[in-house]
Amino acid sequence: MSSKSISIAPERGSCLIVTGLSLDNLGMSRHGIYQRFRMLMEAAADTGLSLELVCAEGELVKAAAPGACAQLEAGILQHWGLTCKVMSIARLVEDSRIPYLIQQLAGCVSHTWSPFHRAARAGGQMAQLNEVIAPRHRLLLAHRLGSMAILLDCTSTLPCVFDMDDVEHVVHMRRMDLGGNVRERLLARIALPALKRLERAAVRRAALTLVCAGDDAKLMQGLAGVSDARIAVVPNGVTVVEPGAPDLSAPPVLLMVGIYSYEPNAEGARFFIEQAWPMIRRAVPTAEVWFVGASPQSIGDAERVPEGVKLLGFVDDIESAYAAASVVICPILTGGGTRIKLVEAAVREKAIVSTTVGAEGLAFIDGCHALLRDDAEGFAHACVQLLMIPDLNRQLGQAVRRLAADRYDRSMIRQSLTQRLRAVMRADG
Repeated sequence: MSSKSISIAPERGSCLIVTGLSLDNLGMSRHGIYQRFRMLMEAAADTGLSLELVCAEGELVKAAAPGACAQLEAGILQHWGLTCKVMSIARLVEDSRIPYLIQQLAGCVSHTWSPFHRAARAGGQMAQLNEVIAPRHRLLLAHRLGSMAILLDCTSTLPCVFDMDDVEHVVHMRRMDLGGNVRERLLARIALPALKRLERAAVRRAALTLVCAGDDAKLMQGLAGVSDARIAVVPNGVTVVEPGAPDLSAPPVLLMVGIYSYEPNAEGARFFIEQAWPMIRRAVPTAEVWFVGASPQSIGDAERVPEGVKLLGFVDDIESAYAAASVVICPILTGGGTRIKLVEAAVREKAIVSTTVGAEGLAFIDGCHALLRDDAEGFAHACVQLLMIPDLNRQLGQAVRRLAADRYDRSMIRQSLTQRLRAVMRADG
């Protein structure tokens, strides 16, 4: 029987995408949040809609600079291969007219008083967005909670897809539990109800909310009181590549990849260096640990780290770093969402040691796909096991690659997301 490809007629009109990301340095932006956002843009483009974008001001391209929008458009085309029109570059400005504590307390009563929402007003994003929205738009795509806060008071009735990514109140609670001084803990507890209220309003406003994992979907369904049809699990995906051959002559290397200006990454790296690394080094004196990614200075002074610790920073050839690694580690203690760097390591057949928070949202089973340890001694012992027992290292690497290729193939996730976006537009007529 001959097979015939089914072509789907492209949609007419535009998708307006709102993000709080700055997009002026995409050549250096490997953080998972950028990779997910790129996949969202690609899926929107796959519907046949043209792309229009409202994004945040960055360090390199200022909103008021001549030709700023054209510069961003050129960068997106160069690095991501996507054609889009940048409609506006927004600035997030703290609303200093009302004390932050009062905003948090008032936010418990109404989301319109939350700091997220008031910052959107103070920076003029809401007014800009109302000016940008036009009859040609078929769909709104809000990237993360800050962008959705802007859309809550938008006058448009266009269907909106909200990519929640992280459940912010969960991230907030984890940070709160780690301590700080009495004032910081008090402010954090006061902020929590306002944050939940804002999330509830955002999910109820959206035609469809996207989250990274099934547990997040259940949590938000209960919080917002919406049907499961209005919340979809869209995991972070990666391109499935063939694993490279390991360099058996090299010293044993533990590898962490991330952007260390993101505090959970820097905090996790410091936890590993201070508490786990001395035990590993005693057991395997030739071992090294590499921290690859931008802003390594957030971890500490490169001249004062213990022997064997290398703060390499951003590297042009990430594949060489993965090829050199015997084990990939993710020692983070806080944060939310799913760690796309672990999925990258998985498709490269790397043995993984992670905290349970680090592997959250991924279908990793302890002892089958990775070793999951939350205390310093257990984490160190797991790393030593994988450095000293080649068969265990190989077994876990092969198992986690099979899992990643089956569940986290970026092309399959993108295709599914495109279908979901089309369904939202069809439901709107």
